[in-house]
Amino acid sequence: MDLPLAGLCCLALAAAAAGRPVLSGAALAGACALKWTALPAVAVAVALLAVCRGRRPAVRCALAAAGGTALLVLPAALLQPAELWRQVFAFPTGRAEVPTPASSPLPGRLLAELGPWGWYLTVGLLLAGGLAVALSLLVRPPRTVVAAADRLALGLTLAFLLAPAGRFGYLALPVLLSVWARSVAVPGVSRVVAGSFRLRPSDGRPRVRNER
Repeated sequence: MDLPLAGLCCLALAAAAAGRPVLSGAALAGACALKWTALPAVAVAVALLAVCRGRRPAVRCALAAAGGTALLVLPAALLQPAELWRQVFAFPTGRAEVPTPASSPLPGRLLAELGPWGWYLTVGLLLAGGLAVALSLLVRPPRTVVAAADRLALGLTLAFLLAPAGRFGYLALPVLLSVWARSVAVPGVSRVVAGSFRLRPSDGRPRVRNER
């Protein structure tokens, strides 16, 4: 599940950088339906669209992401609400009846093992870290796909380090995002999305159609 999640996050950021809010929102919906860890990507993509394309595309992306996620998650929520709660919230936060065997000795887990107060402390730190990243998106929103990927990578790194049941393998996603963005980025647009919309006019030279 981690590979599809990473691919959808990359697609969402690339589409946002190319000014394609609906595609970005659809990719975000798929990612959020896979794992809650994709939720920060919604905020980053919306911030990128807002600063580069304006409020309307940002709202369209947010609505597509929210509506698509609800559509994908709603059947499970209606048919198996208890199981959804257990898998999506209790298990990742270390509150399930059976603890995850994949946990690593990261700060969040070490604090959570100190007792109830340790668990509340690490959850408080996790929320504080998320709030700090959210404020950074308001104060200094990313303007390129590289900046957006780095901001998302920072938020995910904090989340994985402070999660009560995190593991080292999760940190591969932030690394992948930063490396991927630098491998595909050009000023103001991503070749991943724009490359599929190249047209050739009568003079034979390549041309990129600006999709908004």
